[in-house]
Amino acid sequence: MTGRCSTASRRSRRRPMQRAIGTCSSSTTTGTIATMKIGITDRLLEVGAFESELERLGARFVFLNSLDERDFRDSDLADLDALLVWHAQVTGFTARRLKKCRIVVRYGIGYDQVDVEALKRAGIRFANNPSYCTEEVADTACAMILDGVRGITRHDRLARAYGDAWQEHNLPTWRSRTRRVGLVGLGKIGIATALRLKAFGFDIAAFDPHVEQGLWKSLGLHRAATLDELLHTSDVVSLHCPLTAETAGMIDAGFLQRMKPDAVLVNTGRGGLMRSLDTLETHLRANAGFRVFLDVLPVEPPGDDRLVRAWRDDAAWLSGRLVINPHNAYFSDASHVEQRQDATETVRLALYDGVFRNTID
Repeated sequence: MTGRCSTASRRSRRRPMQRAIGTCSSSTTTGTIATMKIGITDRLLEVGAFESELERLGARFVFLNSLDERDFRDSDLADLDALLVWHAQVTGFTARRLKKCRIVVRYGIGYDQVDVEALKRAGIRFANNPSYCTEEVADTACAMILDGVRGITRHDRLARAYGDAWQEHNLPTWRSRTRRVGLVGLGKIGIATALRLKAFGFDIAAFDPHVEQGLWKSLGLHRAATLDELLHTSDVVSLHCPLTAETAGMIDAGFLQRMKPDAVLVNTGRGGLMRSLDTLETHLRANAGFRVFLDVLPVEPPGDDRLVRAWRDDAAWLSGRLVINPHNAYFSDASHVEQRQDATETVRLALYDGVFRNTID
C-alpha cells in the first residue's frame, strides 16, 4: 500500500509536527469530553483530513512510526485509548502494554499480523476494515481472469518478436461461456467477483465451507462440495479466502497438480496462501499452458527467487504466462479515501459513541 495521505475534498488546518517516534498532535479539549489518545503504528507521520475530525473532538494522535512492535515505547502504549494498525505486527507483547486501550483497528481487510486472541485476553476489541476496496479487488480479479482467458498479456509479449506474419500467430484462447471459473472463498470480494463474471457468461462455481446453503441459491452459483472438486473441474481458479492457519500455504504442489494442466490461477487474496515461488516455478515449467496472475506474493517486495528473475527478464519460457502486480488491487482514488475514512470512523464510534463495529470475535 502506498504512503500518500489523502486530503479528500475537505481542507483542514495541519499543525506543525515533529516526525519522530512517539510524538503526538497538540489539541485542547472542550472540557466536557475527555482527551482520547489514539496511536498509529506506522506509515502516517502527521494528521490528515480524516484524523483531524477526531482532533476536533479533543483526541490526540501518537505516531509510533515503526513496523517493529518492539520499538513501541511502553509509556506511549500505556496511555492509548485506541490503536490504528497499518502493516506493523501486533502480538501479545503489544497487547500486554496497552493498559487502557478499548479498540485496535486495522486499516485493511486482512489481519493475519494481529494476534486477536492476545487482544481478547487483554480485554481489547479488535476490528478490521472490511469493505473499503471490495469493488477494486473484484475488478482486478476479473481483469486478470479475462486476461488469462483471452491471452492479452501473452499476445503482447510474443507479438514484439513477430516479423512478416502477424494475425496468423494464434494462441489457445477460450470463449467465456464454455469455461468454468472456480472461486475459493465466497466473502464480500468473492461475491462481487462472481456477480461481475456472470455478465460474461462464465459457469461459476465456488468452494467455501463456511457459507450457508441459501446463499448459493440466491447467487445462482454451483456449490463445489470439496476443494478437490473445484480444482479438478475449473478452467480458472481465483483465490478470495482469508489467510488463516487452515489456508496458509494451501497453494502447494498438490493443489497445483489437481488443477487442469492449462488452467489459469489468480490470487488477489493473500500472499501467504502460496507455499513458495519455487513450487510455482516447477509447475509452470512442467505445464506449458498453465498461466498465473498474482497481486500478492509470499514475500513482498519479492526477493531473488529463480521465478522472480525469470519474470523480470521476461524469459522466453515464461513470457506472458506470469503476471505480477505490486499488491495494488486494493487501491483507487476512491478506495484510498474510504480506507482512511472508515478506519477513523470505527475508532470514533467506539470511543465517543460506545458503538463497536466490524469487530472480529
